[in-house]
Amino acid sequence: MYVAVALEVKRIMCGPICFPTRQCGDRSERELLHGRLSVILETWLETKPSQIDVYSLQKLRARCTIWHSIEAVGVSSGEILLSFDDGPNPIDDTTARLLDILGQESVRGAFCVCGKSIGDAPELVDRMMTDGHLLVNHSYWHQPFALFSEKSLEKEIDDCDAAIAGAVHSPSFKSQFFRPACGWRTPALGRLLPRLQKQLFPITDFGYDTNMTRHNYAKWVDRTLQVAKRDGGGLFVLHDRRLRFWGERFYNPADKESSAYRGWVPDAAALLIRRCRDEGFRFMDPHTFAGDRRS
Repeated sequence: MYVAVALEVKRIMCGPICFPTRQCGDRSERELLHGRLSVILETWLETKPSQIDVYSLQKLRARCTIWHSIEAVGVSSGEILLSFDDGPNPIDDTTARLLDILGQESVRGAFCVCGKSIGDAPELVDRMMTDGHLLVNHSYWHQPFALFSEKSLEKEIDDCDAAIAGAVHSPSFKSQFFRPACGWRTPALGRLLPRLQKQLFPITDFGYDTNMTRHNYAKWVDRTLQVAKRDGGGLFVLHDRRLRFWGERFYNPADKESSAYRGWVPDAAALLIRRCRDEGFRFMDPHTFAGDRRS
C-alpha cells in the first residue's frame, strides 16, 4: 500500500503541471497544484477510498505531515487555538489589523512567522510579543526541501530565530515551537527538533484558506466552524501572508482579486471568533499549549 502511495505522490508532484493565474479551477485541481502533501492525502481520502485503506492513509498523513487528529494534540474539548502563518504582512496593514481584532476579542494566537517576512515589518513581530501572542518559528525562506537535510533545516530555523530576536530586541530569544514549511514532517526534522529543544507546532485541520479571496472567505469560516463542531474544537491555521506557490508565474500580494492578497484575513478571523463563541467554544491561550503528543 505504501508503495502505491509513494508512486501516486511521485506522479502528482513530478508530472506535468500548469498553474492557474488569477482564476481558480475546482478545489481538487488547486490543491494538487499547490503540491502540499497533506492536501494530496486528503484528496485521496475524498476521491479514492476504495483504492487506499482510509485508516492507513490517515496514519500516513499523521506521520508525514503536521495534520493530526485533535486527540493527538494538546487541545481540550471545547477549546480552539488559532494560528497564523507566513507573516508578518504590512500590505494594507493586514497583520496590524489582525492584531487589533484579536485584542478587541481578547484572543491570543500563535503567529508562525517566516524570517524573510520579518524584514518587511519587524515592528509587527515586536507587537505580537507585546500583545501576548506566541511566536512560532516557521523557517526563514519557507523552503520545504530544506526539511530533507538536517544542515539546511537547522540553518532555516536558526536564521528565523535570529530574525525574531532582532525584531523583539532580545538577542537571546529562542522559539519553543517550530512549524515546518508546507506542513511536511521528515526524518531529518524528527532528528533535529529534539537536539534544538523545540517542539512541533501542529494543526488539526487545513481549511484551504490559501485558496480563498476577499470574495469567498466566508466559505473558509463556514468550513472551519463545521470542523470545530465535528471535532469538539481544534487547532486551526489562517495565513495573514500567502507566500508564492511552487511554480506560480503571476504572484502579486497587492492584487485584491488574487488569493495572494490577504487583506480580508482580519475580517475572517473576527467572524470565526464570534461564530465559534456563539457555539460555546473557548479560545485557548497558546502559552498553555503543551505541544503535539506525537512529536
